[in-house]
Amino acid sequence: MEINLLNGISNIEFGISKYEFSKKIDSDSKFEIIEEDGDFKTEAIYIDNLESSLFFEGSESEMKFAACDTQNHNSILFGKQIFKLNKDELINLMKDNNYSNLEEEVEEWGEERLGYFDARIDFYFNNNKLKSVSWGVE
Repeated sequence: MEINLLNGISNIEFGISKYEFSKKIDSDSKFEIIEEDGDFKTEAIYIDNLESSLFFEGSESEMKFAACDTQNHNSILFGKQIFKLNKDELINLMKDNNYSNLEEEVEEWGEERLGYFDARIDFYFNNNKLKSVSWGVE
């Protein structure tokens, strides 16, 4: 599975409508409402073969693919299998690809987060091992 920063995941681009996505992917999974605020809502669908949750945002008639969270150990970023990299190797990979505006913090649940705002990506580590990756668009 290819992580395409600011663009999407493999052959699914950010901005695709929920309707177009549903036609494109063959899955028995159902969308689940994550958050609802008036007309605006966020829905998620877990895709088993991608080991990923995809998030759609907008009004009911305008839901668009906006973010992804994965635990897929075969995920590729900049040609590297990132789940095989330690924290320092991942920082160097991002730096080698012109992303150096790093924010580091420990989340309240204990995982360490490496965030790159300009790439809209967060890497979550536990004991120096990558556990999940979340990325999206503005």
